[in-house]
Amino acid sequence: MAVTIRDVALAAGVSTATAARALGGYGHASPAARRKVTESARRLGYRPNAVARALVSRATTTVGLVVGDIENPFFAAAARGLADAMDAEGYTVLLANADEDAERERRAVDALRARQVDGMVVVPAPGASPGHLADLVAAGIPLVLLDRMVAGVDADSVLVRNTAGAADAVAHLTGLGHRRIGVVSDLPEITSSAERIAGYRRALRAAGIEPDPSLVSIGGPTQADGEAAALRLLDRPDRPTAVFTANNFMTVGALRAARALHLRVPDDLALVGFDDLDWTTLVEPPVTVVSQPVAELGRAAGERLLARLRGEDGPARRIRLPARLIVRGSCGGRP
Repeated sequence: MAVTIRDVALAAGVSTATAARALGGYGHASPAARRKVTESARRLGYRPNAVARALVSRATTTVGLVVGDIENPFFAAAARGLADAMDAEGYTVLLANADEDAERERRAVDALRARQVDGMVVVPAPGASPGHLADLVAAGIPLVLLDRMVAGVDADSVLVRNTAGAADAVAHLTGLGHRRIGVVSDLPEITSSAERIAGYRRALRAAGIEPDPSLVSIGGPTQADGEAAALRLLDRPDRPTAVFTANNFMTVGALRAARALHLRVPDDLALVGFDDLDWTTLVEPPVTVVSQPVAELGRAAGERLLARLRGEDGPARRIRLPARLIVRGSCGGRP
């Protein structure tokens, strides 16, 4: 039979309440009592009941993470960074996948809240209303938004400098002499995508090029959506000579579309993508990218959440990490 806290108390010669306080880390217990209880627990092989401890301490040492798409390697790397930060402080991360669906996100947040997680990190789905997230904040549950923001939610957020990163990518293309530059993006309802489209337009105007709305092709959350959006852009007689893709799924889609249309990169089409993944250096030519510090994003979200869990008060903080352009072979020389 499992060893109970009563067994530990009896072996240590203390009351059950004292043993519970010593093992739970709350309330008063003398140093001598703590030593006796800890030794007895070790000798008997006692394993604490996490549910019972949570009921007493009102903390579960678990946090929730809701991501947009668990198949997207960007979110996997961010989740690893978050888990590393939380594990170092004794917290376990419970992962939920919203599949870029606002209703699934709401259900995931509700389910994690029902499990009494101590805090949450959420990547907001496109079109999500702020209600369930604002409710978390109002209930005093620490919340950090990762990669994206939601208007009306007064919570910490950890993001990258999307507009500047996209502007650097497009400025590289204009510097090579490209004038017809298209963009393949996820939904602009996602704030990071909207910021990258804004950076694309800013760089064009800085080069004296008026943005052409017909060269903005909007996809969706999947690689297939990116391919369809890229095909609409490239399968036309006045196709662009260069394309900027706003995330790694859109980059895969653009490469597939180029192959389907027998376009050679970079001879027929220059390409710059947002997100630096391992595969971008394994294709030929390697892809010029805007690199995000993805694991650092997750760690920074974890550090923000830990600060709130330790009682940090004050207004919501917005943290922006830099992105950097890595030039490889997919842009070639001047067109």
